[in-house]
Amino acid sequence: MLLAPPPGSHVIDACAAPGNKTSHLAALLKNQGKIFAFDLDAKRLASMATLLARAGVSCCQLAEEDFLAVSPSDQRYRQVQYILLDPSCSGSGMLTRQLEEPGTGTPSKERLRALAAFQQRALCHALTFPSLQRLVYSTCSVCQEENEDVVRDALQQSSGTFRLTPVLPSWPHRGLNTFPGAEHCLRASPKTTLTGGFFIAVLERVEVSSSVSQAEVLAPELRSSSVTKRKKRRRKAAAAPSVLP
Repeated sequence: MLLAPPPGSHVIDACAAPGNKTSHLAALLKNQGKIFAFDLDAKRLASMATLLARAGVSCCQLAEEDFLAVSPSDQRYRQVQYILLDPSCSGSGMLTRQLEEPGTGTPSKERLRALAAFQQRALCHALTFPSLQRLVYSTCSVCQEENEDVVRDALQQSSGTFRLTPVLPSWPHRGLNTFPGAEHCLRASPKTTLTGGFFIAVLERVEVSSSVSQAEVLAPELRSSSVTKRKKRRRKAAAAPSVLP
């Protein structure tokens, strides 16, 4: 729902199996357009193919491939404007897993570092697709290292090309206040929302008008200074006496 690709769009589901998210995407697209779905697990992909066939999905291309190895310059993906990235995570927000496997609720620092490093690589890679306009990053983790920290670092590496966009303003539980704009992210947890724990961030490409330089995008204070100078020039021009012929 938050990705909201219109029918006919080209979409990437970067970590697709077992396929529930992919079938939802196909429904949003009304089976029009293309979904490129990637996963490394052959057995899960086979199960996913069965699920999609039962759901009547015909717009999806499955690939047993590491998303990190997919080239953004590949002509097959030149029209991809939407990416859903739901990477492997600690699952620290999954109540059922914690009930079935006691002790899995709090991952070790080493595991968190490894997961966060992978998640950041995947997010930064996704942001390099040339036609990308909107991306949803999600986890079923409640750990800051896999959520706000990953998004913050990816935004910094994107050098102002992407920004967080506010979504679901009525949702009560927002991102942790760890960097400017983190409140645009969504969180859930058993304690605050009485649900399983998860995190969602929606990133959109920054549209730069022809009158705004890239430097002004990277440094907003430059833009405000430039706007001030333009206003001063307009005031001077308006105040200047007219010259009769």
